[in-house]
Amino acid sequence: NKTDLVTPATVGMLKATLKKLNPGAKIIESSFSKVNPDDILNTGLFNPHEAEQSPAWQEELEKGEHTPETEEYGISSFVYRSRKPFDPIRFWDYIRDKFPVSIIRSKGMFWLASRPEQALVWGQAGGSLRADSAGLWWHSLSVAERMTHPVFIENQIEIEENWHTQFGDRHNEIVFIGQNMDKELISKELDACLVTDLELATELWREGYEDEWPVQRIHAV
Repeated sequence: NKTDLVTPATVGMLKATLKKLNPGAKIIESSFSKVNPDDILNTGLFNPHEAEQSPAWQEELEKGEHTPETEEYGISSFVYRSRKPFDPIRFWDYIRDKFPVSIIRSKGMFWLASRPEQALVWGQAGGSLRADSAGLWWHSLSVAERMTHPVFIENQIEIEENWHTQFGDRHNEIVFIGQNMDKELISKELDACLVTDLELATELWREGYEDEWPVQRIHAV
């Protein structure tokens, strides 16, 4: 709404951002909220199941496609991947004090050295960040325990294809969408938040330890 109050370039930038966040969304421009009711009421365009599956994010993870109409306005995305855990203190300090304002939206999975058993979900929009528990990494369970879970049995081949000798299925995989992002710098800063080889050698991460992350802990029983 209020497209009459901004420049065409601003409208273009906003549309490019929305297309990157949700390629399938229908975008309607308006002034003084003048919109044909048939365009927004009882359209049946919103599917809660599809929204929950987040196809746009999944497509970015699998293909990493970049569309010219979004890059024209500096809107782009990239996927950060690593197998080592984040150090809970360094990562928290980075999020609190140094997180780039160029990142508009990000979403994915991550893990902390202080919580080797727990998989965590990452979700950020603007200045708001939410981290939640996604359950346990399969590597936290014995082979016998994994085989009692239908989800593991159904996806065993795919899960074990990406199995790491040291970390199992643990990994960090976060999609970042933003405007004029310095992808190399952001990746280097995130790398600096990872646990070092020397820290890994202490084996402390295998047992876990206390941290200040505001997410309820869960443990394998």
